[in-house]
Amino acid sequence: MANLRQLSKEEVLFIAGETHNSYQHTAGLAILDASAAPNFSFESFRERIIQRIEQVPQFRWKLQEVPMSLDLPYWVEDENFDYKHHFKRIAVPSPGDRVALAELVAHLYNKHMDRSKPLWEVWFIEGLADGKFAMLQKSHHCMMDGEGASQLSQVLSDLEPDAEPRPVDESITSARPGAVPSLWQMSANATLHLWSLPVEVSRSMASVLRTRFLKQLGRDKNVTPEKPEVPATPLNGEVGRERGFVFGSVSLADIKTVKDAFGASVNDVVLALVGSSLRNYLLALGELPEAPLRSIMIVSLRTEEDDSFSNKVTSTSVSLATDVDDPVARLQAIHEETLQVKQRARQGGVGIIEIIQLMPPLLVNALVSATPAEMGRKMAGGNLVVSNVRSSPVPIYMAGARLEAVHPMSIISQGLGINLTCVSYAGKVGFGVTIDPDLVPHPWDIADGIAAALQEYLALAGKATERGKIAAKKKPARKKARLKKTVSSKKKTVSPKKKAISPKKKAVSSKRKT
Repeated sequence: MANLRQLSKEEVLFIAGETHNSYQHTAGLAILDASAAPNFSFESFRERIIQRIEQVPQFRWKLQEVPMSLDLPYWVEDENFDYKHHFKRIAVPSPGDRVALAELVAHLYNKHMDRSKPLWEVWFIEGLADGKFAMLQKSHHCMMDGEGASQLSQVLSDLEPDAEPRPVDESITSARPGAVPSLWQMSANATLHLWSLPVEVSRSMASVLRTRFLKQLGRDKNVTPEKPEVPATPLNGEVGRERGFVFGSVSLADIKTVKDAFGASVNDVVLALVGSSLRNYLLALGELPEAPLRSIMIVSLRTEEDDSFSNKVTSTSVSLATDVDDPVARLQAIHEETLQVKQRARQGGVGIIEIIQLMPPLLVNALVSATPAEMGRKMAGGNLVVSNVRSSPVPIYMAGARLEAVHPMSIISQGLGINLTCVSYAGKVGFGVTIDPDLVPHPWDIADGIAAALQEYLALAGKATERGKIAAKKKPARKKARLKKTVSSKKKTVSPKKKAISPKKKAVSSKRKT
């Protein structure tokens, strides 16, 4: 029997999660400065990128769908592959500023990808106001996750303007699609999977019930606590077909200054900036809920040696502490919760998502289509998605043009009208905010609010003393007690005994001791 290459169960939501109003592709907007490349053009850009893409076999694969979506599709070679279907050229409307560019990107995003062809597109964008260019790379999420896209950017780019192609890892170049499955092979596999479905679901349900039973008895210390409240906000209504997009950049050095001043992590600071911006945004609308907003945080399961293009992520939920007025206390609350939730996420476990992943695409699609916004928010365990991906720490080039900034555009789903994805690259953190424009008015206020929040934290970091750092080595019992108070929806500040001391009080305290 010929070797087949079928998608994994973890990718079923990317395939079956697509509906009339839901997209399962991502995009990356790259701003290109070609001022030092006089011969830069669409033709030279296309030729150079094709030269790199030819080293990646996955870009010539397409999906072989199973009749009636009774089973997951298979990866097969596209015998009629042609680059003309994947490279496209367009100009941004006048005046070519950030608003016009963002509107064009949203317009290009708002179309399902053609599953009869390999699931990627590259748009070459001209007409930017400052004489620069842009590239929009659009790819289906079943091809790769954010880390995989970061690996791809290294394949497509150079460390110098006129460098030779870099060697590509053998795990990428040697990848092969499966043979085209026959109808009887697809039918046999689908029958086998459907036959085992009741047993697999029963096992998963038994695992869930056992976990809850042990938790009630207090016998399993590693059991995940009850899901915290996810408040209703205007951001969490019925998601339509249209998507909006805004973007911006902040200094990675400034984020690290805040990180060092308060003993947090870069990811903690990013979450705090998002929390601060959304708190101010919802306050201005008069819609800030009493309970804190929660972010669905993407956690990578990759190892440092993993260079493959695939999906190796899980997710968890963390508070954005939007109920906390003091910015330092907000960062403190986020820091303490992320320490615990990341560890739980990597330990794994069985929940509703794992049970859904056992189902055939037909049932998953029906479930997704019938899920109301309120249930979508509660099932996801958050109000929005925030993810953070690392890219090259040094400038890179594409066809001789320097890549100036990267701004991702990602997926929003029913009940989650906003997604904020960040990429750290060459000393900057570029972020993209994907929205449903009917749920999120004035989205540039959110993007600009992130930069404003960073300036506020920098001012506080400048006044902070060593005593102002978040304690990173506290006893687990105290850490757990503080966490419970932090995420309580009934209190708008952390416990007074645990609350971070303001910079002014810290300074006074230090003088009294000397």
